[in-house]
Amino acid sequence: MKPSILGFLKNAAASLAPFQKLVLISLAAWVTHILLRVLLLFRSNPYGFPFVSKPDWFIFHAVCIDFLWIVNALVVFLILGGIVYRITASKATVKAIVVKIVTVLYAVFHTAILLLTLLDNETQRFLGGHLTFGLVDTYKDTSSIIVFYDYVANDLSVPYLQFVVLALMLPLTYGVYRLFCKWYRPNDGFYVKKSVIAMLVFYIASYLFVYFIWTGNARMTKLRPVVALIYNDLFIAKKTVSLSEADLNTYRTAYQNLWQKIEGDSDWQFSDAKEGNGLPLYRVPNASLLNSEKLKAQREMQPNFILVLMESQRGRNTGYMNPQIQPSPTPFMDSLAAHSHAWVRMHTSGVPTTGGVLSTHIGIPHHSRLAQATDLAHVTIPSFVQVLTENGYSTHYMSAADPAWDNLGVWMSKWYTAQHYNREREDDSTFVDHAIEYVRDTLSKEGKPFFATLMTRSNHYPFNFAAGMTDEEKNRPLQERINVTMNYADRQIARFIHAVENEEWYKNTYVIIMADHGFPLGENGVSTMNGGGFSNISWIPFFIHGKGLEAIRDTMTAAQIDVAPTVLELAGFAVPNIFMGHNLLRGNVMKADSVANDSAAVDSTISTEAKEIAGLSLGAYSGYAAIGLDGYRFIAKYPAQDETHIFADSDLRQETELTGKLQKEEGHLSATLDTLLKISDYSLEHGLL
Repeated sequence: MKPSILGFLKNAAASLAPFQKLVLISLAAWVTHILLRVLLLFRSNPYGFPFVSKPDWFIFHAVCIDFLWIVNALVVFLILGGIVYRITASKATVKAIVVKIVTVLYAVFHTAILLLTLLDNETQRFLGGHLTFGLVDTYKDTSSIIVFYDYVANDLSVPYLQFVVLALMLPLTYGVYRLFCKWYRPNDGFYVKKSVIAMLVFYIASYLFVYFIWTGNARMTKLRPVVALIYNDLFIAKKTVSLSEADLNTYRTAYQNLWQKIEGDSDWQFSDAKEGNGLPLYRVPNASLLNSEKLKAQREMQPNFILVLMESQRGRNTGYMNPQIQPSPTPFMDSLAAHSHAWVRMHTSGVPTTGGVLSTHIGIPHHSRLAQATDLAHVTIPSFVQVLTENGYSTHYMSAADPAWDNLGVWMSKWYTAQHYNREREDDSTFVDHAIEYVRDTLSKEGKPFFATLMTRSNHYPFNFAAGMTDEEKNRPLQERINVTMNYADRQIARFIHAVENEEWYKNTYVIIMADHGFPLGENGVSTMNGGGFSNISWIPFFIHGKGLEAIRDTMTAAQIDVAPTVLELAGFAVPNIFMGHNLLRGNVMKADSVANDSAAVDSTISTEAKEIAGLSLGAYSGYAAIGLDGYRFIAKYPAQDETHIFADSDLRQETELTGKLQKEEGHLSATLDTLLKISDYSLEHGLL
């Protein structure tokens, strides 16, 4: 056995030996890819913002990822070339031709990949997403070339650098290859063995580093090489929604009828105008709404807005939503909520942070299958913040976490006047210090209304980021540790509000406090973010504090998709939009009219009929989806729906499952969920013109 294995290895080595130049081509291509990565990661995007705020957190992974795929490609070519070489006639001239053809094909392969990589890098810089077949199909018109040239000419990083790189990268690669040929000693057996061993060791080290030692899905998505993009598009891509005209019309009718029923008035009408790009969501305000004295008064008031998005702030651990928790982890939020309009049945419309933040901004739940922040970054999807910006507001997105990390920065740059992030301010305390200073001393003095979003970070898994945590606190179980970090975040928001609440402009400011999403800590058998759509991940705090809003605990079921139309109502704007959500302050909806100590007491103030039409909550959660409607919360593994759960909408901790007991309701909610998500996915993929 041993002699035969040894003989096989010797024969294999003999077959591969003539292809040693492929190794040198691989190394030369790797060097060029490293330079392309440096030009991508350490340069700003064309709009003057950093492509990533922490390039040192990306570059080593990029080097390793490129080495891995290049070696994988090398092995494929070596095996195929070796097989052809073995079965070729024994004539030396024929074998030489085989070696030459394989070498040329390999060089052409890397040439093509280098050119596509440069194009993919620039696509990421300009559009925020990778190059895909779908994107090429979207921008296949020749006018796109002219637009691209204009972008390159006005690149706020280095104009026209793309053309310089395009002209030099192939000659550079060839020059590096020639240097390797000069240094390489193919006839020195020991030298060859050392080279092979070194490459093998680095390959293993790269694999361990990228996939086990320092992982990160967002980073891996951003650094995905072109070969992986092509393979993904060809074989494993999650296909976009393809609806026939008949199916689209059926879903359109069902969605629009449901939306109008929940809205409960005739202030809006759906439109087929070309501006809506044929989207079933596109609706326009009628004349009576446009001329509304209420909206006019709000516009004249020009209120400011402060939106606080709190990282992983679970409804299950928020004090005012769970009065049985003592002491409360969130005493400041509790005190402010007591003087605010608080919706106690609020659910996130997407996870993780990208899902929650984007859903809040665009009024549409997260895509049920695609990684929306990256896969759909090229699609034109408006936000309520964009409406404010276009109407004279100074809009600022402030984040303690790096918005470039998960591609949120690309979206925020479309809608906001400016973004604020500094890696030295990643703790909520230093982040809030900056927010206080900027909002109070700069933003409020610009002479125009403002909208400021604050995205916190300290209450992030594994819930040990809060400054000043003791070793004892860091070693507590997750279920207890999260109370420490939630309390820390609560104290920082208290500092912010206390620092500005006596300012004159604060009297004309709406403060909106909510979470991006919850976090599963074992409830309902789920402890991972993609393990289900239960309330541990979806139930979040949400309240609005400000002029003209009564202190109410509102039991209308709601979701993040409702934030956009609600804010525009407070700002006094009624504009054509594609929000799936509803204005939570619309006057025809019955709500609780007094503050109560628990949700059960509030429930008793609302009639059954009012609850049935009071609202809708909708969300997509990494392979799961959920809908709240008609007094129930229905959860399903999506799109298969081979796993479903149903609870009473009032059972916010979801402790009493009703699955199997309400077949009629389950069937109705299942069909409605499918209709709504098909409509929302379709709309996200197509966007507006």
